[in-house]
Amino acid sequence: MKKGGGYTVERQRLYSKTLRAGKRTYYFDVKKGRDGSTYLVITEQKDDKRNRLMIFEDRVEEFVSLLKEAVDKMKER
Repeated sequence: MKKGGGYTVERQRLYSKTLRAGKRTYYFDVKKGRDGSTYLVITEQKDDKRNRLMIFEDRVEEFVSLLKEAVDKMKER
């Protein structure tokens, strides 16, 4: 299957993991953009609904830091 500038979907995907949590499924995919940069796509799927979050490599460290901070707050309770 072709997508975008002639890249195949499989060629763009550098990493993929799946997490099943009850009725929801989470997908963590690292992909390569047309310009060669990498980005993380987190997809939440429940029934026929999908929500996607894209984090580009220039912001991933900040994203991970804030995510860790939020998880630490959850653990305090």
